[in-house]
Amino acid sequence: MSYQVSWGRDVGSATISTIDELNAVLDTIGPVEEDIAYSVAITALDVAHTATIPPLLEIGIGHPQRSFVYHVGADGTSAWGYQPDLPATPDVYADYGGVVSELWPERARVTPTTARQAAQQFLTNNAQRPTCLRWDPAEQ
Repeated sequence: MSYQVSWGRDVGSATISTIDELNAVLDTIGPVEEDIAYSVAITALDVAHTATIPPLLEIGIGHPQRSFVYHVGADGTSAWGYQPDLPATPDVYADYGGVVSELWPERARVTPTTARQAAQQFLTNNAQRPTCLRWDPAEQ
């Protein structure tokens, strides 16, 4: 199965199919600026879906302490991942396609390590919602 990994506005893009390739790409992504993460979209290219967009996982890469995880399933349902033991925190920013935005404090309840684990699970579980996090359904 193939996945498209992209970040920033024309900053980076790669097609991958293995965890090693995913990790190699994620290792090349640094912060936009100090403490500003990139929003990295991992899109499943070969999964049948009924939604208008294919399944995807967005994670934050580049902030030293916090990240975020957002999943869109093959049926179009979406949710924000979080670690229940991690409190909400303000002042976490991410670059979404060239626009730096502050994350809602409750959306930044993921560590960078767990965000990477979620990305790896997304690849190994046929683009299903990762199990390493709890999930808060997004409003449709």
